[in-house]
Amino acid sequence: MLTPCVLFVGLVFIYPLLLSLWTSFHYNVLPQPDLTRFNGLDNYRWLLHEPRFWDAFARSMVFLVFTVAWSIALGVFVALLLDHYCKRAGWLKAMYLVPMVVTPVVVGIQWRFLLNVQFGILNWILEVLGLPIGGVWLTTPIGAMFWVIVVDIWYYTPVVILLFGAGLESIPPEVRDAALVDGTTAWQTVRYIILPMLKPVLGVILLIRTIGGLRAFDTILVITEGGPGRATEVVNLMAYRYGLQYFDMGKASAIGWVMLLVALVLTVLYLRVLRVTATAS
Repeated sequence: MLTPCVLFVGLVFIYPLLLSLWTSFHYNVLPQPDLTRFNGLDNYRWLLHEPRFWDAFARSMVFLVFTVAWSIALGVFVALLLDHYCKRAGWLKAMYLVPMVVTPVVVGIQWRFLLNVQFGILNWILEVLGLPIGGVWLTTPIGAMFWVIVVDIWYYTPVVILLFGAGLESIPPEVRDAALVDGTTAWQTVRYIILPMLKPVLGVILLIRTIGGLRAFDTILVITEGGPGRATEVVNLMAYRYGLQYFDMGKASAIGWVMLLVALVLTVLYLRVLRVTATAS
């Protein structure tokens, strides 16, 4: 009974993965397969000495740290508010899921229109309020990176709210009642009871958001296309350009495998921290 599932996973996941690994050890020009030739670790050596890759890697890490930290902080805060004030308002809890039903490309298109200098709604709001109109939303390196980070936080924070909210509902009511009888404040309840009990949930959220941050591509491509210049060119966008614009699939595959190894290392570290935390608890 498992054979069809195994074959399907092998076809859509394992085979492309192995094919990309094979390609990363070759010089490969997409339109001319006859130019494909084995070059060993040359693509990986090229990465080690390519300033553009390290610049893109640094931007990816900045993007990862800010999006993961802020989405988790905001998601946990909103989930606590909803749990405290809106336990019976199911429709209100469902509203924060709206961004999740929109594809990243559509989200990027929407935000690109919102941030448009000529007819974007943000400039219109500033004009109505009598404030200076912003003309540098996406035309400066700092502004562009700031807004792609904001869009990612807006898009993925509902995932944190959903998971952490489910964790809050799993806490037995007796625990909170006992804390209330002992005279703990709301902050003390969150700090000493809720957060310690939901450490595994927070670990899963951290893992999911980290993987999502490392996979960032769609919205950045649509909103800024990596610009201005290369100010928002993350590693995945660089791999896309080398593979589908420069037609060097060997280097693009090598970039992809480096990021896969980074994700695996972070995953192992997270799992070890979770295991140590669970043992200590």
